[in-house]
Amino acid sequence: METVDDFDTIDVELDEFFKHKQRNEALDECTIPEINLNDFEGMSEDEAPQEKQSDSEGDDEDKFQFQYSTHDPKVKWNNMKPVLGERYESPHQLKLCLTNYSISRGYPIRFKKCDSVRLVAVCASDPEKFQCPFVVRASWMSTERTFQIKKMVEQHTCVRNFRSANLMDPTWIARQFLKEMIRKPNLKCKEMQAIIQSRFHCKVSWSKCYRAKCRAISLIDGKLSDHYAKVWDYGHELMRSNPGSTIQISVTVNPDNTTTFHRMYTCFKAIKEGWKVGCRRVIGLDGSFLKGQCKGELLTAIGRDANNHVYPIAWAVVEIENKPNWQWFLELLHDDLELQGGLDLCVISDQHKGLLEAVKVVLPRVEHKQCARHVYANFRKVFSGIEFKNMFWTVAKSTVEGDFKLNMEKIKEVNPAAYDHLMAREPKSWCRAFFKGGMACEAVENGMTECFNAIILDAKKKPLLAMLEEIRPYMMERLFNLKQEARKWVNNVCPGAIKKMDEFAFDIKTWYVHPSGLNAFEVRNGFHSYGVNLEGMYCTCRLWELSGIPCVHAQATIVYTQQDPARFISTWFGKDKFLSAYESNILPVNGSNMWEPTPYTKPLPPIERRMPGRPCMKRKRHVSEHQDRFSQVSSKGRTVQCQNCMQMGHKKVSCKNPSVQPTPKPKNKIGRPRLNPELTNCTRLGRGGGRGGRRGGRGGGRGGRRGGRSGGRGSTSVYEEGESSGKKEPGIETQFFTQTTPNVESQFVTQTAPTVDSDHVSETQEVDVNIDDEGDGIDMADLDQIMSDLSYLRESKYSEAEILMCLNITQSQLRGFDALIHQSKQAAKETHEDNGEDVPETQEDNGEDGAEESQEDNDEDGAEESQEEGVDDTQVRGYALSFVNTLADFGMFC
Repeated sequence: METVDDFDTIDVELDEFFKHKQRNEALDECTIPEINLNDFEGMSEDEAPQEKQSDSEGDDEDKFQFQYSTHDPKVKWNNMKPVLGERYESPHQLKLCLTNYSISRGYPIRFKKCDSVRLVAVCASDPEKFQCPFVVRASWMSTERTFQIKKMVEQHTCVRNFRSANLMDPTWIARQFLKEMIRKPNLKCKEMQAIIQSRFHCKVSWSKCYRAKCRAISLIDGKLSDHYAKVWDYGHELMRSNPGSTIQISVTVNPDNTTTFHRMYTCFKAIKEGWKVGCRRVIGLDGSFLKGQCKGELLTAIGRDANNHVYPIAWAVVEIENKPNWQWFLELLHDDLELQGGLDLCVISDQHKGLLEAVKVVLPRVEHKQCARHVYANFRKVFSGIEFKNMFWTVAKSTVEGDFKLNMEKIKEVNPAAYDHLMAREPKSWCRAFFKGGMACEAVENGMTECFNAIILDAKKKPLLAMLEEIRPYMMERLFNLKQEARKWVNNVCPGAIKKMDEFAFDIKTWYVHPSGLNAFEVRNGFHSYGVNLEGMYCTCRLWELSGIPCVHAQATIVYTQQDPARFISTWFGKDKFLSAYESNILPVNGSNMWEPTPYTKPLPPIERRMPGRPCMKRKRHVSEHQDRFSQVSSKGRTVQCQNCMQMGHKKVSCKNPSVQPTPKPKNKIGRPRLNPELTNCTRLGRGGGRGGRRGGRGGGRGGRRGGRSGGRGSTSVYEEGESSGKKEPGIETQFFTQTTPNVESQFVTQTAPTVDSDHVSETQEVDVNIDDEGDGIDMADLDQIMSDLSYLRESKYSEAEILMCLNITQSQLRGFDALIHQSKQAAKETHEDNGEDVPETQEDNGEDGAEESQEDNDEDGAEESQEEGVDDTQVRGYALSFVNTLADFGMFC
């Protein structure tokens, strides 16, 4: 059959037909002829158009022959184009074709009429601006059940805008994203928005994408009601394909004679037989919520194989996790695994009350452990912190009762309430010290079920049969893959056990073995000692008995006896046990189209129990569980302070209180830090008198900023001994002079300072001190203070490094001060000689050695030497102040 592809040309056969009907004139409004197929009604067979049977048939006949194309739904969506006379299966198919045409071409259209009888589509642009003549009219054919385009004007006079988002309903978007949803079921709605924007150049809302995602999931997995309606057929197919399996379905008959789904239990024969011969006698029980349209909970029973892998045994879908459902589940599990009331069996679970009661009823002889992580979660709500966390896990992993009591006493010392809280939680159910040996499982956590729940997390978001059909193939492939992997192992012991044993190998060197008998040994490490019996495979620390793997004490003994530690691993970890657990296979199951119908009433979905609030998709985690996921410290649990009103409990952004000025913080003290705080209080006594205020000298003491002998040196104010400076005495003033030195860009302050002795030193002396541009240069009082402190530090035998750190000066500056002191001593010595006073012999010798020897003596003896020479310390400082200009030669002010 031929297809009309070009709407801008007129078919030759149609043109001949128009001539035959005397309708030669083309319509003025468009270039494509407008055809009304109703005109064909009432015509004879010779006059009516006939469909061509072959290319050679009737070529020479005068009868008019033409054909109408049939729409192909397999054509790519952006290549779909409506054709005049084209036939469609239904109005919906034509509407889909027009939608694809509008979105791909960029012309807006709207459906003026669209029902089960007819369809009319026109241009959606503004009629006042463009007056676009585009129109499509279609209706059912009278002779056959076919929907046909009977009138079409394809010409567009409007502008392409690619804004046909109104035509993108959720169903249309869902069909476009079927492949993406199959490949990526967790596709986000925001990602769908971005794909639609880049692929179709249209913007759609987030809610429309969400509805489209739900439609796509429904198209892939089917309707929820269909899943529950086929549950009997599915169970029958599982029993047919895997005989010996246990499949039990329970329904509820309502008062209105309707049947609703209640619960379903699944346990394959290959799995339960493998657990009996190859897995340890340990089962983990847990229940988890279903996250998708299928509401309810999934109960699971998980075992452990020889390589410490999870071994799912059975699972059941129930409406709610309670005692009746757990008891029903455990009774079926008890019969499948032949548990004998829980004899020589260990069960690990959380603290769900319904589960605890059901275990007591169905498995009265079982050892029931509680998951220590759940116990700690409740403990952490009251007693949080790293210290309590470490102490709790130390208690939980104690292997002997003595260690348990000792660690509990440590908790009691920190907080007696924490001790009482843990003792009330039955430590026998979560502490290793009270576990029975021989199970080859020392775990205190129910990590088996948590691991399986993480594996089937995506499956729990799907409807009932889709979820079960994702778990079954996973288990089928897992049994096969692990069996193939185990056949490649070289050792007869599973690699997981060897890896765990190697963790103790590094600590063997710290334990010393002392033989006691043929197979009895004592292993010591300081005050800790344990007894090891290799024949009985027992250590008094009980870790070997609990785990089935030699502990560090046992390994030290095995190495001492020059034996292979792998020989002493429990047989539960053997390669043969692992292969026995995975020997059987889960057989394939046919698709739903091949399921044999059952005569049972098709159940309806269970009545949904809507809980308040938005459904929770993830478990609420504690702050300590996801510290690595964030780059900042969480503010949860902390009380914030507002920087506006200085109140607690809110931040500045949300503050509505008036602003309050914060209390200013005390400023740090200005000046150098004192190595000895006594220096600041001026408690050191000078020769012949105390030091009051900032200075104290001989006779009257130096108060205020300066004080000399008998008040010789003028000061800003003079105080009594022990007082501090600050107030000014009347009648005693200091004269200041300003002098500018050529070629020097600095100012000098000239201070009038009385001399030490009026008989030998001039009454006034100008002392120039360099001041920087900012005006905060070296103060004369600071210079005097530094020299006084330096004399005290040398007298106290402080090292040079300590002096530099205390005075906050450099080494070159220290050498300058030493030279200045030496020069001042020489001046004082000459003054004594001029007065005819006796100078000790040590002073004369010291004068002959020069400045270098004096500096060395100063380093050793400090200010003490000046006293031995008979030179007053106050005199030395007075002369030093007069020679202050010499400091520039030593880099003091550089």
